[in-house]
Amino acid sequence: MESWLFTQQGFVPTQRNSKLLVADSFLLVDGQVRSIDKHLDRFRFSVALKHPALEQEAATFFQAALEMLPKSGTWFPRLALSSVEPDSFVLTLRKAPEITDTVILWTYPEPDPRQDLSVKGPELELGAVMREQAVTQGADEAILLSKDGFISEGSLSSLVWWEGETLVAPSDEIPWLESVTRQEVFEVAQSLGIITQTKKAKPEDLIGKEVWLLSSLQGIRVVKSWLGVSDNFAEGHHVSLFEKRLKLLESHLP
Repeated sequence: MESWLFTQQGFVPTQRNSKLLVADSFLLVDGQVRSIDKHLDRFRFSVALKHPALEQEAATFFQAALEMLPKSGTWFPRLALSSVEPDSFVLTLRKAPEITDTVILWTYPEPDPRQDLSVKGPELELGAVMREQAVTQGADEAILLSKDGFISEGSLSSLVWWEGETLVAPSDEIPWLESVTRQEVFEVAQSLGIITQTKKAKPEDLIGKEVWLLSSLQGIRVVKSWLGVSDNFAEGHHVSLFEKRLKLLESHLP
């Protein structure tokens, strides 16, 4: 993993650890990335919320970072506004971990502890800690619930499911981080004439259904087991159609 600080002279290597104010990551495969414009829009909007004076520089940094990224290999770069003194933009280049088709879930045992869901970034470290707890339990991801037991999302991902031929996501009444992949999937569904909706649901409400975990890194993963809930989940009958449509959203870096 390598990191560079963005300065007026360009990128310079850095090893400083600092708090993430805003962060955005995406899967990069041989110079191709999906929905890069959506990532840029989210990043600029998030920077404008956290540090309005840097909104224009955010776009400059984002474009410069894209030009820095390798055009071959499989990567998971992170573009961030960090609390370096003063607040600064940082590019971190990371090798992408293994991409998988299925996933095992675990329910985080306390109500969602995150405090700042206004933008992606401030709660990433906590999300990583909760995912590690899931791994120690034999799962791949921790699912976060509201204080009333309703599904919010994964610690570092989004959760959606199928009810017949309707694609469903957790209610907007329950806090969750804006997700580029969730947005992509819902837009694909709408383009195909598939009904979408949001609703409150508890883990046991999803037993027997086709359930997906979504992220920019992994794309769509089908839930095969939910520890303490059930091993009875439907196969990913809708996945191939959506993956073909998502593939069309890929473009080459500058």
